[in-house]
Amino acid sequence: MKNKFILPLVLALAVPLGVFGTTGVGSSAAEAASAKEWVQLSPRATYYGEVSKGKPNGRGTIKWGNNKQYSGTFVNGKRSGKGKYVNTYLNDKTGLLHKVVYNGRWSGDMMNGNGTRTEKVVALDGTVVSNGIQTGTFKANVLSRGYDVVHALADPDYSFSYRAPNYRLNILGSNISLLEDWKTGTLFEVEYRKGSISKNYSIFQGRTAEEEKKRLASLRYLRSVTSEITPILWQFRAISKQLDLK
Repeated sequence: MKNKFILPLVLALAVPLGVFGTTGVGSSAAEAASAKEWVQLSPRATYYGEVSKGKPNGRGTIKWGNNKQYSGTFVNGKRSGKGKYVNTYLNDKTGLLHKVVYNGRWSGDMMNGNGTRTEKVVALDGTVVSNGIQTGTFKANVLSRGYDVVHALADPDYSFSYRAPNYRLNILGSNISLLEDWKTGTLFEVEYRKGSISKNYSIFQGRTAEEEKKRLASLRYLRSVTSEITPILWQFRAISKQLDLK
């Protein structure tokens, strides 16, 4: 089975603000709530926006060098409220360029609440290796409820995931005929968990009679919950249409 796991989305969002530096204006202004100022947070991090007691508080923008920034709201020096984070970086191990964008809710300097995170991975020759979207509810920088779809140079070329409390649906396959492939049992691989129920199958016949019996039993069960799965499959398809490899 080739490329069972498509390139993982790299989560590089928990960037601490560090020790706050001095502001570029007088201390009386630094103490004034909602005053807009420049603040040098660290040798590489600068902030411009509303300040209270020398810390980002209110709306503003923080930049870490030239390729990483956050614009949105802060509370007592931490990203809180609504904001957009952009980070473009080169992975030294793979030689691939990543562009990560998150737009949504924050608290305690982390993604917390409803939002959308995208990540495009590009080779140095310009080839798009993978393109992914996570959308839903995040908790401590991790998608806790919602959809995660990745289109990649892989076989199969799409990875679909939906997660909720005590619920998980993972699919490897094509985005062309998701519902039809679900009904006919011709998706490359399916993993389904709901409470204590756990079913999975692949398009490959079981290596033993017992494995094949179990695979076919999973197929029958999964077909029986088609009405439950159909809205998720439609959402998978809608998201996948946004993920070109250009």
